[in-house]
Amino acid sequence: MIRLWDLGQQRCVHSYAVHTDSVWALASTPTFSHVYSGGRDLSLYLTDLTTRESLLLCTKEQPILQLALHDDSIWVATTDSSVCRWPAEGRTPRNVFQRGGSFLAGNLSFSRARVSLEGSTPAPVYKEPIFTIPGTPAIVQHEILNNRRHVLTKDAAGSVKLWEITRGVVIEDYGQILFMKFTLDLCLKPL
Repeated sequence: MIRLWDLGQQRCVHSYAVHTDSVWALASTPTFSHVYSGGRDLSLYLTDLTTRESLLLCTKEQPILQLALHDDSIWVATTDSSVCRWPAEGRTPRNVFQRGGSFLAGNLSFSRARVSLEGSTPAPVYKEPIFTIPGTPAIVQHEILNNRRHVLTKDAAGSVKLWEITRGVVIEDYGQILFMKFTLDLCLKPL
């Protein structure tokens, strides 16, 4: 849910049910007429705050963590460590609604019902980003070894590395390994 609050009155003025899961990132146009939102449902939406129309701009493969509006593009950061630049028409976001495919941001039950109906999922306006800055794979698993100076890590790409914490360097790169069950072998192996 996206909620618009009046701070003077200390109350919620409007609620916009656009996403089917948690909203993790918001970015507003300078005039505060439109808001870009992304989150756990892997979708980036543009919502007109006055007409309550929403439009699916793009979908990602990972949840969206952060948004930054810059000129006529929006930068999107996800959990996969990369940052993508998408068209946003920041000065005139109303133009993107002319392409069609928008829907009225109704209540929460409407939003969930929209997705559950077969074939009712809106098609994204953009298929590919303008530009992508690739990131390094995030560490998804780690094991601190008995000597407390070495850590065995596995990143999102499946690569396993042995690090020395005090120097912050990789001692050994084991490449891609499916399971970290060899941890005990390494713990017992002298370094």
